[in-house]
Amino acid sequence: MIERKVVENTIGKTFADSLDELIIIAGDKLTFTKRTMIEVLGCANFSAGKRVNFVLNKLKIETPAQLFKTDPFSIARTKSIGATSMYVIMCILDAADYNVEEWWGWKKTNVLKFSTFKSHAMRRAAKRKQDVA
Repeated sequence: MIERKVVENTIGKTFADSLDELIIIAGDKLTFTKRTMIEVLGCANFSAGKRVNFVLNKLKIETPAQLFKTDPFSIARTKSIGATSMYVIMCILDAADYNVEEWWGWKKTNVLKFSTFKSHAMRRAAKRKQDVA
């Protein structure tokens, strides 16, 4: 990535400072600035990163290991999580050397679209609420 000094001299200090803004703050091992999202994770969707931050804190996930142990349904059933946010989560797992396909648990024969997966996750969550009541 372009060095901070070059960015500061060409685009400006304000923009260079914004690259150091924390986007994901969910523990010591799950903290990413805009710059580290680009450099380490290889993705730059900062609004999705903020939604991921919300979910990680809501589920009390503080390490990539905890994230890997959390099933995708638990994350997908959260209202603000969509395909782009799941992609950011996949990038976090990949950067931490976890097998994303293993985490999903999908087989090569699976043909579900993410929208169907999300719908199933929301339906399961609603059914659990009814069973508890």
